[in-house]
Amino acid sequence: MKKLFLIITAIVAINLSVIAQANFDFSETCESGQTLYYKITDAEAQEVALVPPTSGGWGSYPRPQGDVIFPETVEHEGTTYDIVAIGDSTFYNCSGITGSIVLPDNIRTIGRVAFYGCSGVTGSLTLPQNLESMGYGAFWWLEYMTGPITIPQGVTRIEERTFAANRRITSYDIPASVTYIGYEGLGCGNRLESIHVDEANPNYYSENNALIERDTKILILGTKNTIIPDDVVEIGCLAFHFAAYVQETQPLVIPNSVKIINDYAFHFANFNYISLPDSLTYIGDDALVENILEQSEIPPTVTHIGKWAFAYCGTLDGGLVIPEGIDTIGDNTFYRCQLTNVSIPASVVSIGEEAFYRCADLQSITCNGVVPPELDVTTFQYTSKDIPVYIPYGSYDDYTSAPYWNEFTNFIEMTDGPAINTEWYYEIQNENGSITYQHLECAADTTINHKEVTIIIRTNTLYDKGEHTEVTREYVYEVNDVLYWWNKDLEEFTVLYDFNAEEGDEWEVSVGEESITLHVDAVSEFVYYGIPYKALTVSDEEGVFSGTVVCGIGHMTSFFPERLMTRGEEFSVEGIRCCWKNEELVFKMGNSDCDAIYNELHGIEEDGSSTGSGTLTVYPNPTDGVLVVETWRAASLPTQTYRITNLMGQTVQTGSLTAETQQIDVSALPQGMYFISLGDMTQKFVVNK
Repeated sequence: MKKLFLIITAIVAINLSVIAQANFDFSETCESGQTLYYKITDAEAQEVALVPPTSGGWGSYPRPQGDVIFPETVEHEGTTYDIVAIGDSTFYNCSGITGSIVLPDNIRTIGRVAFYGCSGVTGSLTLPQNLESMGYGAFWWLEYMTGPITIPQGVTRIEERTFAANRRITSYDIPASVTYIGYEGLGCGNRLESIHVDEANPNYYSENNALIERDTKILILGTKNTIIPDDVVEIGCLAFHFAAYVQETQPLVIPNSVKIINDYAFHFANFNYISLPDSLTYIGDDALVENILEQSEIPPTVTHIGKWAFAYCGTLDGGLVIPEGIDTIGDNTFYRCQLTNVSIPASVVSIGEEAFYRCADLQSITCNGVVPPELDVTTFQYTSKDIPVYIPYGSYDDYTSAPYWNEFTNFIEMTDGPAINTEWYYEIQNENGSITYQHLECAADTTINHKEVTIIIRTNTLYDKGEHTEVTREYVYEVNDVLYWWNKDLEEFTVLYDFNAEEGDEWEVSVGEESITLHVDAVSEFVYYGIPYKALTVSDEEGVFSGTVVCGIGHMTSFFPERLMTRGEEFSVEGIRCCWKNEELVFKMGNSDCDAIYNELHGIEEDGSSTGSGTLTVYPNPTDGVLVVETWRAASLPTQTYRITNLMGQTVQTGSLTAETQQIDVSALPQGMYFISLGDMTQKFVVNK
């Protein structure tokens, strides 16, 4: 039995050897010492092709090693044959071939994947002058091959992946005879610097180091030096694949003619930044992986964003605004992006797996959909769940109960103005007949009861045996032209103004534990310097908040119901004088010198008088770390304590003043606006870093 098994094994081995040898007609050793295999293709013309030794490749045959000198002819049994072809898979995965590849001019055809995976080649490639065709993937994955590629005149087609994954090629020269270039026919990489196409080519042309198809205006291939022409309408698949990887390059501007960026177009291109055009409508899968975007807003014309499209990307300012109209954010779309904030439009209904996976730098999310988009468990995986998530007003319950959204802990309902840097100046009449002022300033945003609110710093300069200041903080937000005000006593919001109101309408304003009902007696149009404003004439039974409310400005007598807020005080707020928005005067009453008032309010040094304990001055203002405090007669009051509060009224620093001029270290305070108080004196200062 054992003897029979050995006989069968020997027969099989002999048969396999016969089958393997059947793929070539003879072999010979070439000038450089490697054994090469040949198949006679035309005995009469004495022509042969280089072939692999077996139909499955090299099998157990030793593959060529070292630099190969490819012969023009081969002699066998007294006959000299011309080598006119290299067959399919002839040198497939022959990674031991090194140096350059120089192919003799009499070779006319190179087969499919003939040199695939010859990764040991580190020199250049010289193609035969008489070459007519190259098969699919003929020189695919020669990743270390370098130098220029000149396609010979006579080649009509560059098949798919002919030069794919060859990232060290420096240039392409394409003749007029080439009429077809397949998918990834020409590989791109960070060494590619120039592309030239013969001007007589009927189908393709080159401009600004870009290869472009004439009829379609599709940019097929670009380089790190490409300036995209302004008539290109589409960036082709893999056009800039690895184009600028790990190199310092100029920013790439995509012109407004481009509508489509196809799959992998800028895949790992790693441009310093790419500017997306307003004409863009389509962004394909993996299209912009690992690039920096110049702008934070994806153009509003975009209607499709593919999977992995922006993976590993970032923007110059860290923000990202996804345009309205996108209904799905696909899997991995913003995978590991370097983003600090993202805005998701109301049109999005679902966000796929790992769409924002490991976006660890995210500091806030804005989701504009009243209905929460569907999430996957991995959508925001490894993103902090404590960051603010801004959502539409009234949608808090929906988000806190939606799967995976409910993992976030800090939802904030979005509201409208008044805008930061809005200021009002009202006149105060003191009991002794003197005139001082009230200054209101929208200084910052904060959150109360999961709602985004504006902090208004309310500063009253008063007179009581001398001038002094009182500083309080009020909190407001606006939704659908209704302004809400935080009632600190009741810890709830009350309607302050209803700009939608019409004649006969009413609303209730809660002030502390009291309330008044405002009745709209009339509605009119108020025109100021050609700008029309809606004006409401309002009244209440006690007359404490009666007057005119100008929509977009406020109450003409007092912004807040001061007569209730300061009941029993020895002053009253009696009329608006100026209103500014972003430092621009938008309203003034009568002949008020609002420019002078603004300059006084915003002087470099903030000065104020006290009730006899001295004056308080702080400088420099803003400060980057050291605040100088001057107060008259402070030296005689060595135990005076100062207190620094933030915009929320929280005490952040205290200390003692022991001299009339003293330096206070405020370098530990975060950048922002603060108030320093000494007795009944208060001054505002800003920390800038």
